[in-house]
Formats: sequence, C-alpha cells, structure tokens
Amino acid sequence: MATVFYFLPDPPPPLTEEEKAELAALKDRPIVFDEDCMPLSEECERKNDYIMRKYNTRRVTKELWLKEFPEDFQKYKAEAAG
Repeated sequence: MATVFYFLPDPPPPLTEEEKAELAALKDRPIVFDEDCMPLSEECERKNDYIMRKYNTRRVTKELWLKEFPEDFQKYKAEAAG
C-alpha cells in the first residue's frame, strides 16, 4: 500500500465567508446518534483513551480493542447468543 502525504500551506488560508457561515450553522445543531455512531459509556471512553494513548493513534480499531480487552468480546458474544 502506498503512503500519501498531504502538505498544507503554512499558515493555512483563511476561511471563506461561506465556510464561516456553514460552521456557524452547525454550532446550533444537536449531535444525533444512530446505530453506526452510538454514544459511549464512561467506561468505554476510558478504554478508548487508554488505547489511543498506548498506541499513539486517533482511531481505535476492533483489532486494537480485542488485543487490549478480549473479555469484552466474550461478554458481547455471550449476550448476542442469548
């Protein structure tokens, strides 16, 4: 797999009026959770923070979670089986 590097101008260009208006409109919108993006419990947030710090990443994958907390998968597997 190839690595792609993106270089941004330094400093980045100022926001356009359209971009500023879009950001202002988004400030008043509530966060809407669904089955693809559910709110996390405090325990899950702590575990996410732990994984992100340990692996120096911003994206917690299923593989990293399984590596650090395999007991969680056993618990969810048992709940799904009924």
